Amino acid sequence: MIGDALHMDKELMRMNLSIPIKRRTIIDYLDNGDLSYVTRDGNRCDIDSAELDVLDSVCTEIEKMRVRLPILVYSDASGEGTSWRVDGISDSDVVARILGKNKRLPGSLRFFNPDLHKLRKKFPTCTFIVFSV
Repeated sequence: MIGDALHMDKELMRMNLSIPIKRRTIIDYLDNGDLSYVTRDGNRCDIDSAELDVLDSVCTEIEKMRVRLPILVYSDASGEGTSWRVDGISDSDVVARILGKNKRLPGSLRFFNPDLHKLRKKFPTCTFIVFSV
């Protein structure tokens, strides 16, 4: 049993090797013009300017200063079945608005595969999937 848990942790670490580091705010991307971020494994990823424009129109001025891109979408194994969540008050507010969802908790939004598909289809470069236990 312990070996299985260690194996799972190592697999999750391997899967999450490409997590973004030094995520920047929406306002920083809008002002700076450099539409890229770097991942833990050293890859440079670009953010689509059209997606950034949509986020600019959806977010309040305060959210533009708080939401960091890419928005991290975590796997959520806490309930029955596969679900996903976005943590952070501003991040979850923005994603809830985009998906047309109501939040049950102030700092987190939980949703399911059809919603993830909708979110990733609309924002493929501004969202990032993180696998967790």
